[in-house]
Order: sequence, then structure tokens, then C-alpha cells
Amino acid sequence: MIEEMDRFLGHPSGGLDDYISSYMKRVPFENIDVQNEVPVSVELDNLSEKIITRGRGGFCYEMNTLFRYYLNEKGYEAYNVAATVKNPDGWTREGSHMSTLVKADALYVADVGFGDLPVKAMPIRPIGQEITIDDVNGRYRAVEVNDGFEVQKENAGVFETLYKGYFEPRRPEDFNDNMDYNQHHPDSIFTRHLIITMPKSYGRVSMTENNLTITMDGEKEKLEVTRGNYQKYLNEYFGLDVKIDRLEKDS
Repeated sequence: MIEEMDRFLGHPSGGLDDYISSYMKRVPFENIDVQNEVPVSVELDNLSEKIITRGRGGFCYEMNTLFRYYLNEKGYEAYNVAATVKNPDGWTREGSHMSTLVKADALYVADVGFGDLPVKAMPIRPIGQEITIDDVNGRYRAVEVNDGFEVQKENAGVFETLYKGYFEPRRPEDFNDNMDYNQHHPDSIFTRHLIITMPKSYGRVSMTENNLTITMDGEKEKLEVTRGNYQKYLNEYFGLDVKIDRLEKDS
């Protein structure tokens, strides 16, 4: 499986940043199975078949489970942790996001399953000693807080929290309740909306059931998504060849 992943990722050179970048630029964050009511699995064989063999992506539980396994096999001390996402309306379900940390010369966030993070590791540092990561999609940092860490992104000169994470290692089965919620509950953003996103050399491309948004050098272009064009967009921008039931039903 590791040899298959190496080939799939283009044989990364071996540095943590290279592994993260190679993965994020080849595997889209997407919730198509949730939208199509297809059960999501975090078993490694199923993840390998879905992502490596079929060229699909996934959401946080799938992406960070597979990536953590890959890093472990490459000799890194990587483990998954729980995090709580902050959005404009407040905090989401407690501990429902799965992130990845790597312990090396420092402790790093190596999260490939969030949808808006840099394509390199973020060292977790105390407030006042932060290290800012400059990315084509913005400036990011990870800072220690009282009982964990926060991943932040700069907005108009101010760093705002994207999520709050916790240091305790978690197993995939620890996320079963939250994974069930995010697959089935009508209030879950993943059941309510199609979400596909991928970093590009020029910025980021994201797609919902309504729009394709191309962010290039900070400027956004929005294109309408329809039954007639969505598969073209999937293939052209995300390398995906899959039907989406809700868009097939749209007139």
C-alpha cells in the first residue's frame, strides 16, 4: 500500500512539507459520498481503494486517517487528534473535526482534511513566539492555548481562529459518533451542502451544489454549477469522475 501511495503522490522527496503538499494537491477534500448517501469507511483497505485506486477524495476522517498512516509508515510520529471548528455562527459540534499532529523537532499541525489550510506543516508555538506560514491562499499559524492549540488564518491583518484542537491522541473509532452525525444528521453541513475544494498553484478551487469558485491571486471568479456542466468541472478542476445524485436530479 505504501508503494502504491508513493506512486500516487508522485514519489515525494521525504520532507514533511513535501508529503503534505503532494497529498493536498492530488487529493481533493470532498463529501460526495455523504451527499450520495454512500456509507463512509475509515478502514485502510477501503480508503486505499477509494482514494488511490478510484482517484477520489474524502472529508476529514478519511483524509487524516489515511495520511496519518502514511506518515507513520514513513517513520514520522504522527497521530490524530480531535478539534472543534469555529465558523461565523459560532462553534460547531465539539471535537467533531479530525486533525493530524506530527512530533518531530517541534509539534506540527499536518492536517490534510480541513479544506482551507496551507500546503505545509504549521509548528505549534506559544503566543508571542508564533511562526507564520505564508501560502498562496493566505497566512496561517498554530498557537498554544490553555488546554490545546488553535489554527488561525489572517483576515484583514487579524489572525482569526479556524479551529481549536486538543493534544490527546485519538483513534478512528473515537470519532464514530461525530462521523455518524456528519453523514446523516440534517443539521450537518456535509448533508446540507456539497463541498469540494483543492489548493492550486495559483490559489484554490471550490465547488458547491450552486457554484464553482476559482480563487486566483486573491481574486474570486464564480461560475454557476448545473446538471449539464458539473461533471466537466469535477474532471477539469478536481480530477474526479463521479456522479452527484442531487445535481443529476436538478433540471
